[in-house]
Amino acid sequence: MGIGKIFDISVRTMATYQRALDVTSQNVSNAGNDEYTRQKVIFGTEETQAGIGMGVKIQDVVRVKNDLIDKQIYQYQSTYSDANKRSELLQQVETILAEPGDYGLSSYFNQFFNSWSQLATNPTSIQYRTQIIQNAQRLSERFKDVYDSISSLQHLLKNETVSKVDQMNSYLKEIYDLNRKIYDNEAVGIKASELMDRRDLLLNELSKLANITISNNEYGTVTVSVGGVLAADRNVYTEFTVKLDGGKLKVVPKADENSAVVLNNGELFALTELYSKQIPKYKSDLENLANVFIDKVNELHRQGYTLVQSGSSSTDIPFFGTLSGGSVVDAFVDGKININPAILNNPKNIAASGVADNDGNSDYAVNIAALADTKFSELGDQTILEAYSTILNNFGLEKVQSDNRIQTSEMVLQQLNLQKSSYSGVSIDEEMTNVIKYQRSYEAAARLIRAADEMLETIIQMV
Repeated sequence: MGIGKIFDISVRTMATYQRALDVTSQNVSNAGNDEYTRQKVIFGTEETQAGIGMGVKIQDVVRVKNDLIDKQIYQYQSTYSDANKRSELLQQVETILAEPGDYGLSSYFNQFFNSWSQLATNPTSIQYRTQIIQNAQRLSERFKDVYDSISSLQHLLKNETVSKVDQMNSYLKEIYDLNRKIYDNEAVGIKASELMDRRDLLLNELSKLANITISNNEYGTVTVSVGGVLAADRNVYTEFTVKLDGGKLKVVPKADENSAVVLNNGELFALTELYSKQIPKYKSDLENLANVFIDKVNELHRQGYTLVQSGSSSTDIPFFGTLSGGSVVDAFVDGKININPAILNNPKNIAASGVADNDGNSDYAVNIAALADTKFSELGDQTILEAYSTILNNFGLEKVQSDNRIQTSEMVLQQLNLQKSSYSGVSIDEEMTNVIKYQRSYEAAARLIRAADEMLETIIQMV
């Protein structure tokens, strides 16, 4: 081997290990950066066409990552975000219902029925009749408050869904841009590790919003699908929008609103499902409860007799709503239980007696009070309070299930992130070992140059 070749190999070796030290320094400087993926230098032997070794070269600098672990993290991140958002929203409903407590509907129902029991002990008492009206008003106001609050929450769900979809569009646009830059760099041999790290971060954020599918393509690019719909690759990205269809909230591509995204995880799934299914179910259950309550009270109240006024008592007066053509109307409108104005303006029109012109009778006051313990087929053979408790129990079960899913998915995510950290994270000890190894190799190459220089000097002196 000629002296010139020794110089050539030594210089190439020094340059190679200098580059390796640069990569190691990059790793060390990002040791505390969770978004960084460790890079690893792959060395190879530099050879001539004749197969003669010409020293060492950097064959590749690769990102140390496990695609299987990443995909599992995306999956469980979607599950966790879905459960967490669902629990957060159900917590808001729980606050609205205020159960158990003095401001819960169950307390107001009890007060209403108890006031009828009090009236039964003294059916001529104007004070007790006034208490019935007051308790009915409080029940009506609280029911309206609960109903309107749930309706407002539904409106907020739609607004948040729109905001989250805009956020998703922003992520997809950036992923598309990064794909193009990564392809352009990698295709000409320029490493795009930092761009890939940024894209991985965006994919993780995207997985919080919806269930995604990722496939790897040439030169480090990826294809991303959201809910089965192509969302972004190197050539195109899809913008999504929110569509209200038959009372159901859907996420659809702007270019084809008939092609709905099939969501089954993530925050968007929680938002759209609560808007489209659960909130309407809560409202429907409350409406049914109110209508049965109104009908049963009115049914008995119309059979009873008021206090004697102008020489006689009156009957066929509904407690809620008013009569129109023999039917009760406007008893329940937009979540509000409306008390008959004739009763609001005159407590004597409360029908407590079962006998005409007999103010001392309290048969229907007793009967209406007994409604609290009466089971109705319209409520699944439950009392009014039992039916309301069932609504609360079903809601509570959904909240518990969401909280359990949070704990389960969070535990799995922690384990997966630990695995990712141990595989793709930076180990200071390992990197410092590499620093020493590369430094020693660099120093050895420098000594080789010094030795070659001495040999060359000896030859010159001999001439």
